[in-house]
Amino acid sequence: MSDLQQLFSRAFQPLAAAVAAKRIPGGVLGIVDKNGGRIIRSIGSAQLVPKPRPMQDTTWFDLASLTKVIFTTPRILALAQDGVIDLDAPLVSVLPDLRQYDADAWERKVTFRQCLGHQTPFPAVEPIYTYGRDPELLRAFILQREWRARDPVYSDINFILLGFVLERLSG
Repeated sequence: MSDLQQLFSRAFQPLAAAVAAKRIPGGVLGIVDKNGGRIIRSIGSAQLVPKPRPMQDTTWFDLASLTKVIFTTPRILALAQDGVIDLDAPLVSVLPDLRQYDADAWERKVTFRQCLGHQTPFPAVEPIYTYGRDPELLRAFILQREWRARDPVYSDINFILLGFVLERLSG
Protein backbone atom coordinates (compact mmCIF):
# COMPACT_ATOMS: atom_id res chain seq x y z
CA MET A 1 0.00 0.00 0.00
CA SER A 2 1.45 3.39 -1.02
CA ASP A 3 1.89 6.29 1.40
CA LEU A 4 -1.00 8.07 -0.32
CA GLN A 5 -3.24 5.02 0.06
CA GLN A 6 -2.30 4.71 3.74
CA LEU A 7 -3.02 8.39 4.33
CA PHE A 8 -6.32 8.11 2.49
CA SER A 9 -7.33 5.02 4.47
CA ARG A 10 -6.73 6.85 7.77
CA ALA A 11 -8.52 9.99 6.56
CA PHE A 12 -11.51 8.04 5.24
CA GLN A 13 -12.16 6.17 8.52
CA PRO A 14 -13.98 9.04 10.31
CA LEU A 15 -16.20 9.64 7.28
CA ALA A 16 -17.07 5.94 7.03
CA ALA A 17 -17.76 5.80 10.78
CA ALA A 18 -20.07 8.85 10.60
CA VAL A 19 -22.05 7.27 7.75
CA ALA A 20 -22.23 3.89 9.52
CA ALA A 21 -23.50 5.60 12.69
CA LYS A 22 -26.07 7.49 10.58
CA ARG A 23 -24.75 10.87 11.76
CA ILE A 24 -24.53 11.90 8.10
CA PRO A 25 -26.10 10.30 5.02
CA GLY A 26 -22.90 10.19 2.99
CA GLY A 27 -19.80 11.96 1.81
CA VAL A 28 -16.95 12.13 -0.66
CA LEU A 29 -13.30 12.40 0.27
CA GLY A 30 -10.51 13.27 -2.08
CA ILE A 31 -6.80 13.67 -1.51
CA VAL A 32 -4.18 15.03 -3.89
CA ASP A 33 -0.52 14.66 -2.96
CA LYS A 34 2.33 16.98 -3.91
CA ASN A 35 3.13 14.80 -6.94
CA GLY A 36 -0.42 14.99 -8.28
CA GLY A 37 -1.43 11.52 -7.09
CA ARG A 38 -5.17 11.41 -6.41
CA ILE A 39 -7.62 9.20 -4.60
CA ILE A 40 -11.36 9.91 -4.43
CA ARG A 41 -13.97 7.73 -2.78
CA SER A 42 -17.64 8.17 -1.99
CA ILE A 43 -19.80 6.47 0.61
CA GLY A 44 -23.46 6.49 1.57
CA SER A 45 -26.26 8.54 0.06
CA ALA A 46 -26.32 11.96 -1.59
CA GLN A 47 -30.06 12.18 -0.91
CA LEU A 48 -32.45 10.26 1.34
CA VAL A 49 -35.84 11.72 0.37
CA PRO A 50 -38.03 11.45 -1.57
CA LYS A 51 -35.97 8.39 -2.50
CA PRO A 52 -32.36 7.52 -1.72
CA ARG A 53 -29.74 8.42 -4.30
CA PRO A 54 -26.25 6.97 -3.88
CA MET A 55 -23.32 9.27 -3.33
CA GLN A 56 -20.87 9.27 -6.24
CA ASP A 57 -17.25 10.34 -6.55
CA THR A 58 -18.46 13.13 -8.84
CA THR A 59 -21.15 14.51 -6.48
CA TRP A 60 -20.82 18.31 -6.09
CA PHE A 61 -21.19 20.11 -2.76
CA ASP A 62 -21.71 23.82 -2.15
CA LEU A 63 -18.93 24.61 0.30
CA ALA A 64 -18.45 28.27 -0.57
CA SER A 65 -19.27 29.77 2.81
CA LEU A 66 -17.61 26.95 4.71
CA THR A 67 -14.24 27.68 3.13
CA LYS A 68 -14.48 31.25 4.42
CA VAL A 69 -14.23 30.15 8.05
CA ILE A 70 -12.13 27.00 7.82
CA PHE A 71 -9.52 28.15 5.33
CA THR A 72 -9.54 31.71 4.02
CA THR A 73 -9.98 33.61 7.29
CA PRO A 74 -7.33 31.64 9.24
CA ARG A 75 -4.83 31.93 6.37
CA ILE A 76 -5.32 35.68 5.96
CA LEU A 77 -5.00 36.19 9.74
CA ALA A 78 -1.83 34.04 9.80
CA LEU A 79 -0.33 36.16 7.01
CA ALA A 80 -1.13 39.28 9.02
CA GLN A 81 0.36 37.79 12.18
CA ASP A 82 3.51 36.86 10.24
CA GLY A 83 3.79 40.43 8.92
CA VAL A 84 3.23 39.42 5.29
CA ILE A 85 0.17 41.64 4.99
CA ASP A 86 -1.27 44.53 6.98
CA LEU A 87 -5.00 44.08 7.59
CA ASP A 88 -5.52 47.81 7.18
CA ALA A 89 -3.66 48.00 3.86
CA PRO A 90 -5.64 47.98 0.63
CA LEU A 91 -5.92 44.73 -1.32
CA VAL A 92 -3.97 46.37 -4.15
CA SER A 93 -0.84 45.88 -2.04
CA VAL A 94 -1.10 42.25 -3.21
CA LEU A 95 -3.58 42.61 -6.10
CA PRO A 96 -2.27 45.62 -8.05
CA ASP A 97 -4.46 44.59 -10.99
CA LEU A 98 -7.68 45.22 -9.03
CA ARG A 99 -9.39 47.95 -11.12
CA GLN A 100 -5.93 48.75 -12.48
CA TYR A 101 -7.24 51.09 -15.19
CA ASP A 102 -8.87 53.49 -12.72
CA ALA A 103 -6.43 54.60 -10.02
CA ASP A 104 -9.20 56.43 -8.15
CA ALA A 105 -11.70 53.53 -8.08
CA TRP A 106 -13.20 52.83 -4.67
CA GLU A 107 -12.37 49.13 -5.11
CA ARG A 108 -8.64 50.02 -4.97
CA LYS A 109 -9.11 51.38 -1.44
CA VAL A 110 -10.77 48.26 0.04
CA THR A 111 -8.70 46.74 2.87
CA PHE A 112 -8.14 43.16 4.00
CA ARG A 113 -9.94 43.93 7.27
CA GLN A 114 -12.98 45.32 5.43
CA CYS A 115 -13.20 42.17 3.29
CA LEU A 116 -12.91 39.89 6.33
CA GLY A 117 -15.75 41.77 8.05
CA HIS A 118 -17.96 42.17 4.96
CA GLN A 119 -17.67 45.95 5.38
CA THR A 120 -17.31 46.74 1.68
CA PRO A 121 -19.81 48.08 -0.86
CA PHE A 122 -19.66 44.93 -3.03
CA PRO A 123 -23.08 43.46 -3.94
CA ALA A 124 -24.85 40.92 -1.77
CA VAL A 125 -25.63 38.74 -4.77
CA GLU A 126 -23.71 38.43 -8.00
CA PRO A 127 -24.34 35.23 -10.00
CA ILE A 128 -20.73 34.82 -11.11
CA TYR A 129 -21.29 31.09 -11.61
CA THR A 130 -23.51 31.95 -14.60
CA TYR A 131 -20.72 33.82 -16.41
CA GLY A 132 -18.84 30.75 -17.58
CA ARG A 133 -16.41 28.14 -16.35
CA ASP A 134 -13.04 29.58 -17.38
CA PRO A 135 -11.34 30.52 -14.08
CA GLU A 136 -8.98 33.04 -15.68
CA LEU A 137 -11.85 34.81 -17.43
CA LEU A 138 -13.84 34.94 -14.19
CA ARG A 139 -10.79 36.24 -12.30
CA ALA A 140 -10.30 39.01 -14.87
CA PHE A 141 -14.01 39.86 -14.72
CA ILE A 142 -13.98 40.18 -10.93
CA LEU A 143 -10.74 42.16 -10.80
CA GLN A 144 -11.60 44.60 -13.60
CA ARG A 145 -15.34 45.05 -13.18
CA GLU A 146 -16.57 48.48 -12.17
CA TRP A 147 -18.68 47.44 -9.20
CA ARG A 148 -21.55 49.74 -8.22
CA ALA A 149 -20.96 50.86 -4.63
CA ARG A 150 -23.77 49.91 -2.26
CA ASP A 151 -24.24 49.88 1.49
CA PRO A 152 -21.92 47.29 3.06
CA VAL A 153 -23.48 43.82 3.16
CA TYR A 154 -22.37 40.20 3.31
CA SER A 155 -20.81 39.62 -0.11
CA ASP A 156 -19.02 36.62 -1.58
CA ILE A 157 -16.91 39.04 -3.62
CA ASN A 158 -14.98 39.90 -0.43
CA PHE A 159 -13.77 36.35 0.03
CA ILE A 160 -13.28 35.71 -3.66
CA LEU A 161 -10.81 38.61 -3.59
CA LEU A 162 -9.17 37.27 -0.43
CA GLY A 163 -8.85 33.92 -2.21
CA PHE A 164 -7.06 35.68 -5.06
CA VAL A 165 -4.72 37.19 -2.45
CA LEU A 166 -3.91 33.73 -1.08
CA GLU A 167 -3.29 32.39 -4.57
CA ARG A 168 -1.02 35.32 -5.39
CA LEU A 169 1.01 34.97 -2.19
CA SER A 170 1.33 31.19 -2.38
CA GLY A 171 2.49 31.17 -5.99
